[in-house]
Amino acid sequence: MTRAVYRRLPLAEQMRYRCPMHVAEIHVFPHCHGAPAYPVCPRCGRTMEREYMAFCSRCGQILGWRRYQYARIVYVYGEGRGVLLN
Repeated sequence: MTRAVYRRLPLAEQMRYRCPMHVAEIHVFPHCHGAPAYPVCPRCGRTMEREYMAFCSRCGQILGWRRYQYARIVYVYGEGRGVLLN
């Protein structure tokens, strides 16, 4: 999120980005070589390139990784349709 957009948000919304949200979902792409798995940002719902990042590079949400080992695993096939495993 750019600074200009961030400044336009109400103060309460700005504070929500500063409170860590726990990563609770992992997307696995079995049709790709090696079946890569990516954590999903709890605010914007997009996959992240790496695990244990301090914040989402797309929306700026601070991330919490304490419950990551209990995250739901979703297998994504084709056009974003997933099958929930856990």
